[in-house]
Amino acid sequence: MSRKQRLGDFLRDWRAPRDPNQVPGFTAKFGHRDRLGITQAEMAVLTGVTEGWYRRLESGRIERPKTEWLERIVRILDLDEAQRHTLFVYARGQVPPPLYRPTGAVDPSTSALIQVQPWPAYLSDSAWDVLLYNAACEKDWPWMKHGINVMIWALTYPEARLQLINWEEDWAKPMASQLRLAAAEQPENRRLTEVVAEIKERDRVAARLLTDDLTTVTHPDGDRRWLYLPGHGDEEFEVTFRCFAPLSDRTQRLMLVVPSDYPVATEPAASGYAAAASRAMPSTSSNVVDGTSGTPASW
Repeated sequence: MSRKQRLGDFLRDWRAPRDPNQVPGFTAKFGHRDRLGITQAEMAVLTGVTEGWYRRLESGRIERPKTEWLERIVRILDLDEAQRHTLFVYARGQVPPPLYRPTGAVDPSTSALIQVQPWPAYLSDSAWDVLLYNAACEKDWPWMKHGINVMIWALTYPEARLQLINWEEDWAKPMASQLRLAAAEQPENRRLTEVVAEIKERDRVAARLLTDDLTTVTHPDGDRRWLYLPGHGDEEFEVTFRCFAPLSDRTQRLMLVVPSDYPVATEPAASGYAAAASRAMPSTSSNVVDGTSGTPASW
């Protein structure tokens, strides 16, 4: 059996146990399903290719598929490091490229602040490369563990358009506006220039938004947006973005993604709190009431 034919065996073995409900937006796209596994047709839609093309890949008839497309498979099937390595060797005959990891050091106290948050929290730099994220963030935004730039993911990745509800109007246009303005303010920022160029090269819709759209947004602080979460089917969740910057380094952005229906401080802390928390982002907030002050239950 050839290397490429063997690739099909691996892919079928990885598809079979994958829980579709763990792919954000899957149920809204394909409908509810009780059984495990993702079909070839669904993989094609999720990775942005035709079903025929994906079938040819599993049958060993695609020569050296692009790295970016293989990385889509890694994310959709949630492959670990060894499986990712295997995928690249059998599909392209080479080891996978190292993931981009920013080299900037994060102050330990800033790191501690992010890690103790019960909701998704992350720190990014002036080019939207992620410097640090917490456990809740990895659970709700699993793409972060792959070292992906925030803007590149949101504006060009197929799974972003699946997870982010009303993608173009509520997510893409405001984010493209932020990126466009930052690039104009910082023409000397080489990494930021690279990010803009990569987005324009990768996606025609995103390129159009960056070039032609006239939306004017400087930051998302206080914005409310809707999305799907892993493990919760087609249930829609509204979140509020809170954004901060350390006074000692304004190039860093601390982002908190807070459930919009979290109870206000004036509400009683008893049953009302528990009920409201359970309605909030369930992969993180619904567990807070069962945790301790030092270790939230979602950790």
